[in-house]
Amino acid sequence: MSERRPHLLVLSGWAGVLETALALGFEVSFIGGTDEFSDRDREVLARCHFVEEMPADRTAAVLAAARRIHTELPLHAAVSFGEFGTESSAVVADALGIRGLSLRTAALTHYKDLMRAALADRPELALAWARVANTEELRAFAGRHGVPLIVKPVSGSGSVGVRQILTEAELAEAVADSAFWREGPYLAEEFVSGDVVYSVETITVDGEHHIAGVSCGVLCPHPNPAITEIAVPPPPPYDAPLPEIHRTVLAFLDAVGHDWGLTHTEVKVAADGRPVIIESQPRIGGMRIFRMIEHATGVDEVATILRSLLPGAAPVTPPHLPPYTAAGLCLSLVPPSRRVRRTADPELLRGIEGVDDFEISVRPGQVPHPVVDNAAGRPGLIWLRVPDHTAVERVKKEISRTYWVEYEDGDVWYPSF
Repeated sequence: MSERRPHLLVLSGWAGVLETALALGFEVSFIGGTDEFSDRDREVLARCHFVEEMPADRTAAVLAAARRIHTELPLHAAVSFGEFGTESSAVVADALGIRGLSLRTAALTHYKDLMRAALADRPELALAWARVANTEELRAFAGRHGVPLIVKPVSGSGSVGVRQILTEAELAEAVADSAFWREGPYLAEEFVSGDVVYSVETITVDGEHHIAGVSCGVLCPHPNPAITEIAVPPPPPYDAPLPEIHRTVLAFLDAVGHDWGLTHTEVKVAADGRPVIIESQPRIGGMRIFRMIEHATGVDEVATILRSLLPGAAPVTPPHLPPYTAAGLCLSLVPPSRRVRRTADPELLRGIEGVDDFEISVRPGQVPHPVVDNAAGRPGLIWLRVPDHTAVERVKKEISRTYWVEYEDGDVWYPSF
């Protein structure tokens, strides 16, 4: 009789994770939403042992379903590579006594006030902060630390609900905004200025951290916290602080007790040159950062961490700071929010050397929605894969000449980067 394959529970995510796990030899079960799965994705889903269609962030329901699955076919591990399943995956792993993300890591990264409290005795990682539930507490924090400051949900997604307060007038506006406080409480933090945010992607196995790659994103002008462009690796001069950023992220992962799994950690560099941890999540980077890392370094984060779960296999030692052999870029297309008459055929972009892929939703008759945070879908995203950053400007110019949007008033918009 053949040896039973290890049974892996995947919470949330996309069919590519399931396909990778199946190819590695896991028996796979899935709990998550499937509304956006294609016909091909559903063919992969059909190869899974159990499938439970429900939102993966409904932790109690997920745990109940996982217990049923575990009773019928014992689970070896539980994983989630998307933001909305990480907390549930840690709860399932802990409750069933199987491998997976630690509860401590899940809690400290999901709840931002717990993370700040855990870093309070680490001066090199600490940031002024307070949990604020009303206008009086926000005023008190501003009185102690002044402006600028930033207010964000204690547990949030992307940059939803994040409010930058750079002046006393903006503070007065926030205090007077009764609607804002309906979603509280919030975390008030010292604001780290700058229009660049770094994302550090790591793989941790048996408590050893390995940096798979780093990207840098350009932020929209104040007060919009959304990212407009992401580059892997950071081009000059943005690569100058990377050694210190590396050290800071590794120290942070030790401080929160992270011992296994992927992390996506956002960092800004303060005016004094000190890297500051903005937030961290035990998941892959969004907007296909993990794919750009793979193209640029050859490191497949998902496959690497899944291999570390295979019982009886040779120890997995991921590469740390692998050399970049290519460059990647993610460009946002954000045309004005007016009614569209017609557009260039997006398929023309495939003919541009260096364009790897794109997703463009702008259609005649529509009004493209404004982008106000990182959780909102962009009207258009274009991914570049080029030998190095010197080729980027050429590709950007070709895109600007190739794609356009014409509005009902006759104006024509061309992207500029």
